[in-house]
Amino acid sequence: MNRLLICAAVLTPLFAQEHIPVPLADPARPVTLSVHLLRGSITVRGYSGREVIVDAKGGSATQPEKTVDGMHRIGGAGSDITIESDNNKINVSSHGGRGGDLVIQTPVNTSLNVKTLNSGQITIEGVTGEVEAQNLNGAVTITNVSGSVVAHSLNGAVKVTMASVKSGSPMSFSSLNGTIDVTLPPTVAADFTMKTNRGEIYSDFDVKMKPPTKPVVEQSDSAKGKYKVKMDGAVVGSVNGGGADFKFTTLNGNIYIRKAK
Repeated sequence: MNRLLICAAVLTPLFAQEHIPVPLADPARPVTLSVHLLRGSITVRGYSGREVIVDAKGGSATQPEKTVDGMHRIGGAGSDITIESDNNKINVSSHGGRGGDLVIQTPVNTSLNVKTLNSGQITIEGVTGEVEAQNLNGAVTITNVSGSVVAHSLNGAVKVTMASVKSGSPMSFSSLNGTIDVTLPPTVAADFTMKTNRGEIYSDFDVKMKPPTKPVVEQSDSAKGKYKVKMDGAVVGSVNGGGADFKFTTLNGNIYIRKAK
């Protein structure tokens, strides 16, 4: 089995740069790439090469000179990166205290699972495959991708532009606090489920609206005759005859569903 493990530590200086080429077992086959960070931004770009290239920039801004009991600071919490390659499956992770940013080049035919928790953005460009991106505190921007997308930010905007869509694949675009802005091919056939609690929904697609979802009645205490009525509040419509379910959800923000020109 083709298996490779690479460990790189970026401790000092805080702006140290690592350039790490990662060979593939078979460059002709699709790649699966997972990238998980505790802190920092992640950028993934599709390119015409035959390996995955990871550029890691460690740490935050240069720290001021510190002394403690006459001792000078020579190091501290830094960034670390671990890369595992197993049969065209690449896993990149970092749990460094100060975080660091990753810029990754990967063959175009790559499926992605990308996650960062703090102090960073997620940017994905020019890949074909299944894309899953999750950011806790920051924006998710996905451009010129083909296939399917699941994108979520807890606190940040989600902006996605798709060159083509895999027929029959459900997709989801969501945020708790942020705008949802998605551009789709004009020929996409899908059912849209759209919900914003504090915002508006806009689209230049010809969306054929469906009747509102009926309230759901739940019996919470049959002995006392207590019932609970739930109303989802989502609006549902179809484009180009309908198809897979596309969900667009935000609590605080507008939703824009655009038709590519």
